[in-house]
Amino acid sequence: MKNYFQGPLTETMKSKNELLKKLVLQTYSKIIYGQSPIEEFDTMVANWKKSGGDEITKEVNDWYISASKK
Repeated sequence: MKNYFQGPLTETMKSKNELLKKLVLQTYSKIIYGQSPIEEFDTMVANWKKSGGDEITKEVNDWYISASKK
């Protein structure tokens, strides 16, 4: 899925983006190669959210709101 966010890196992105990308890519690979069941996707999403994904989403949405007002 294309990332349409074009703003500056958020604080959470700076500290956790690589970890979150690695989590997603490893899970996708394991599912594709049959090493994990498709249900592992739901577990990955929950872990992504807990590990900073929800905070990044909030930061990006806050940035969007502030940028839209200009």
